[in-house]
Amino acid sequence: MLKNLSIIIPARNEENNLARIIPLIVKKYHQHILEIIVVDDNSTDGTYLSAWELKKQYKKIKIVRRIRNPGVGLAIKEGIKNLSPKSEYVLFMDCDFLANVPDIANFIKKIDGFDGVTGSRFMTRGSLKNYPFIKLIANRSFHFLSQLIIGIPHSDLTNNFKLYRKNLVDKLYPILRSPNFAINAELGYYPVIAGASIGQIPVSWKERTRLMGLSKFKIFRVGPSYFLVFLRLIGMRLQPARIRTIAAHPKSDSFPPKR
Repeated sequence: MLKNLSIIIPARNEENNLARIIPLIVKKYHQHILEIIVVDDNSTDGTYLSAWELKKQYKKIKIVRRIRNPGVGLAIKEGIKNLSPKSEYVLFMDCDFLANVPDIANFIKKIDGFDGVTGSRFMTRGSLKNYPFIKLIANRSFHFLSQLIIGIPHSDLTNNFKLYRKNLVDKLYPILRSPNFAINAELGYYPVIAGASIGQIPVSWKERTRLMGLSKFKIFRVGPSYFLVFLRLIGMRLQPARIRTIAAHPKSDSFPPKR
């Protein structure tokens, strides 16, 4: 059975979603969980207090508070930095993935034999509910170009819903650069281009309801960061040794991790 699972949840103004998703996760997966790292990313609502109230009930919660320079990429890196030495697996997910909590079981089943597993919103028909059209065009264009130019066939590597082995996360950490949502592309693409074994499972996606608050993702604001990631991917493909050198972790002697 998979044990010592760390879950990293970045949270900026997610008071309501946090209070709903944590009990769902703990109830269903408590036997797998080592820790749930909630990164309060400079929230201006009651997210921090909500996290502390949850911690009183669920002792496995670890709270990390960022008080300046908000950005989901920075929050995720802070979560990685605070992983327990006992951690063996790391699940990345968002606060509003309430409908996706059952999918975690499929990640756990799939991870055996892989370095990591990503959740794809584009493997099955009807998996998207009210997905904004401009985001859909941007997403599909990014993946189409990455397949055409770089030769990466995976259907959805930019979703922040991934289960990775901890040693893979350790090796990725030094090369994560994006302070915003583009870090999801880095976490998705860098392991593949470096030769790690990454599987996929189908997951659904639903637009936030009014109760869940507004999305922080703004395509025109983060678009340039995704473009920079794409340029880095081209450079890594042209110079394969580059990512192996950069990704080498002080505690590791190879990349991807040996299985």
